[in-house]
Amino acid sequence: MTLTEGTNIAVALSPDGASLAFDLVGRIWVMPSGGGRAEPLTDPLGDARQPTWSPDGGRIAFQAYWDGNYHIWSVAADGSELRQHTRGPYDHREPHWSPRGGRIAFSSDRAGSYDIWTVRLSDGAVEQVTGAPGSEYGPAWSPSGDDIAYAASGEGGAGGVWVVSPGDGGGEARRIAGSGGWEVNAPAWSADLATLIHNAIGEGRSVLRTVDLRGGDPQGGDPQGRDARGVREAEDDASGEILTGEDEDVFPFRPAVTDEGFYYTGDGRIRYRAAGGGPPVDIPFTGTVALDREPYTRRARDLTARGPFPVRGIVSPAVSPDGARVAFSALGDLWIHTLGGASERITDDPWIETDPAWSPDGSRLAFSSDRDGQLDLHVWDAASGAVGRVTDGAGATLASWSPDGRRIAFTGTGYQTGINVLDLGTGAVRVIRSGLNGAGRPSWSPDGMSVVTSAHWRYSARFREGVNRALVLPAAPAMPAASGWGAVYHEAAIQVRERFLDLPGLSVGTRGTDGPVGSPDGSWMAYVSDGVLWTVPLDAGGNPAATVARRLTNDAAADPTWSGDSRSIVHLSGARLRRVDLHGGAIEEIPLELAWERAPPPGPVLIRAGALWDGQADALRRDVDIVIDAGRIVEVADRDPSRTADRVVDAGESVVMPGLIEMHAHGGLAAGEQTGRLWLAYGVTAVRCPACDPYEIAEAREAGEAGKRIAPRWFGTGGTIDGSRIYYPGAPALGASAQVDLEMASARELGYDLIKTYVRLADPVQKRVVAEAHALGLPVTSHELYPAVAFGADGVEHVRGTSRRGYSTKISELSRSYGDVVDLLAASGMTITPTVGIYGAYGLLTAEDPTLFDDPRVETFFPWAPIAARAPADIALARRLAGDMSSLPRRVREAGGRVVVGTDAPINPAGLSLQAEMEALVRYGGMRPLDVLRSATSESARALGYEGVLGTVTPGALADLVVVGGDPLADIRATREVQVVVQGGRVYDMERLLRRE
Repeated sequence: MTLTEGTNIAVALSPDGASLAFDLVGRIWVMPSGGGRAEPLTDPLGDARQPTWSPDGGRIAFQAYWDGNYHIWSVAADGSELRQHTRGPYDHREPHWSPRGGRIAFSSDRAGSYDIWTVRLSDGAVEQVTGAPGSEYGPAWSPSGDDIAYAASGEGGAGGVWVVSPGDGGGEARRIAGSGGWEVNAPAWSADLATLIHNAIGEGRSVLRTVDLRGGDPQGGDPQGRDARGVREAEDDASGEILTGEDEDVFPFRPAVTDEGFYYTGDGRIRYRAAGGGPPVDIPFTGTVALDREPYTRRARDLTARGPFPVRGIVSPAVSPDGARVAFSALGDLWIHTLGGASERITDDPWIETDPAWSPDGSRLAFSSDRDGQLDLHVWDAASGAVGRVTDGAGATLASWSPDGRRIAFTGTGYQTGINVLDLGTGAVRVIRSGLNGAGRPSWSPDGMSVVTSAHWRYSARFREGVNRALVLPAAPAMPAASGWGAVYHEAAIQVRERFLDLPGLSVGTRGTDGPVGSPDGSWMAYVSDGVLWTVPLDAGGNPAATVARRLTNDAAADPTWSGDSRSIVHLSGARLRRVDLHGGAIEEIPLELAWERAPPPGPVLIRAGALWDGQADALRRDVDIVIDAGRIVEVADRDPSRTADRVVDAGESVVMPGLIEMHAHGGLAAGEQTGRLWLAYGVTAVRCPACDPYEIAEAREAGEAGKRIAPRWFGTGGTIDGSRIYYPGAPALGASAQVDLEMASARELGYDLIKTYVRLADPVQKRVVAEAHALGLPVTSHELYPAVAFGADGVEHVRGTSRRGYSTKISELSRSYGDVVDLLAASGMTITPTVGIYGAYGLLTAEDPTLFDDPRVETFFPWAPIAARAPADIALARRLAGDMSSLPRRVREAGGRVVVGTDAPINPAGLSLQAEMEALVRYGGMRPLDVLRSATSESARALGYEGVLGTVTPGALADLVVVGGDPLADIRATREVQVVVQGGRVYDMERLLRRE
């Protein structure tokens, strides 16, 4: 297919002015400077961007991502002689070739923050040019080669445009333009060194602005201080002439400046503006790309088979100190399995019970439960069977007993967010660390003075991705209250003693239950890295005593837990529980022989509907009987007053429609039992989780389908398959492409419904993941559009979404998408889940229509939601941005593409945010209610692989239905008025869904 527009593309002019190089869909292209047919110089898998020409015009340098980090590469202008100029585990971005030809300037995080560097092409030597604590990026050599201009942001009011001399001895960097609170990007020099042009983004605009390097104060005052070259230094203003249009969507890249004018990109096009002013001239281009999307056979689960089925949702196993028993959560309850014996259910109720932890003497079991209405720690006594709650409103998960059994460390998601320690004697809870962006289960040192957890470590402040490292936190008992000075001393000691352990491996644990976990005797640390289980010896101070870890498994591993004698580790591997002997290395299976059966189907149900929308039709059908038996729709017929059933639902004044399908939501067991009732209360009968704990999503699915908890149908996967850097908890960092095999094995054994790849995964590896997932019959979704769309990925998440580039390839900073995005989606059949709510549409909608909160569901499930909603400061600007963003799904749909509906809950409240999402797509994006409803029902069912089974009210489909109080085709807000929900033939009225039993 041929592309004629590009979203967030960059352009560079050849030194002779004859050719343009630009990046489109992650490839470098060249064409005549007057426009025309562009030829690609790089393949589709490099994510090659931001070209710059060598001074002789023979080569083009750019940043590319072939190996999973951004590096500086160059290629001859005819596409030959590809060369790599930087290497290593760091990113190198935004190259600019020096006019003398021997060096390329770039930005990199190789020194702990983003700084300006140069690479010498003759031998690959790199040299650091700047080193301020903030972020410095977007370098541009002056035409003389004496100076480098760059943009900066971050600490100390450093935002703006700066100039530095990188020669021998260099010189102190000088800020020559402030930011004025705007984001500043990509300066470029005029040929006479008198002016810089740079991008600035703020107040709903993206512009090109000038900086006068030689003149006086542009505000009209006296000349400011100037350096030896005459370059003046500026305060934090945003002065300078704006060169671009009022509503022009200028992309944030370096313009190509000539004596006569400048080339730049915006509004989806390459443009030229003459120096004397006047309107822009569009430079037309065409770029042809191939879509090679091999068909495959989807593997769908049988949603009605009774079973029995082996239990796969084994959550957070914990081996007892004597090594004879394993506690775990499954099917909604706590279990204890005796090795060599049977599994015993020790709780039996509808509440969440998870994350068991044995006391050091094996007499008690701490666990997390919402049995009292909120997630707290409880303790089960093995002798009496009694259970007592020991925290109150802490949102407590991942308990860990201190060696003396007097304290419990845990992670908190309630008012005690962070790593906490509970004193069982006093009931006091102390936060020992907060602000960790999710932390793993804490593990105690043998002396009880510290805990270690898996915590996130960033490469720089500019981008959020990093790795997980083992973080040691002081956890000594609190000082006596009388020692006021002692309490102060202790808090100071916390800051002094906190440290990271340098454990071998790319990334340690997943900030969950994958370690690091110390052996009881303090001699070993176990953790999961690269998908397998490792141990490393520790010295007397708790530091690694070796630089190379010992690999204990070849298969995928999760949830390591030590026996009390420190001689063996019990862990999960796929759907199996195993024990590995630390000294001999032998691995043995621990057969649980635990099974579940789907709940018996309900009896016949008759719904007498005043009107029906079946998931596809253009109009309502009036006076309809819907006959349900064994959980399926068996007949949809005109009203017959003589027809009856075991249960009759009178919906004669209402509209019946398919249950809604939420296609992008996250969360785990910590959300509590109410989660299932919440979803159904908003008419949502199926939920897809594109990134979840694999064992928790399996448990949720099995507990719900077994009838243990009221729940929607769950479709999900494990953690995202990401690259060498990660951000969210639960995502393993990919140390090598061989780890893909382990991830696919887990997907097969645990019954994933899809695979999700994430933003730092290199395109060649993503292509492999797509092929292997499709061989298993599983779809793949990600944040990436191209080249994922070219090699068969099934979906793309978010109109915007996190991007490794620092900018989106699907939408501009002004929330506008162009022809490349629409055309690729429409031609391929790839689905898009817009999630416009999380980018401002939810806050805007609830500000303009706060009646969304006037609802007993809000009062029951999230009374805090009206307070937490963030109204935009500028409503008119927010409407414009929401309208531009929300127009993309409408345009994709109108072009024949596929749109599904999701929200990324719980960023905004689950269920409520789906309602707001649908309304926003209509109100701001201009979609018809009919198209939004199709996207939220039948189209989503098709994307899940259950076309004709879910998302429709037709004979043979599963009976997942919603009764609403108005006509949703006329007014999408009618979907707020949920009266009755039918899930698999089971009928729930609103009173039941709001009631906790």
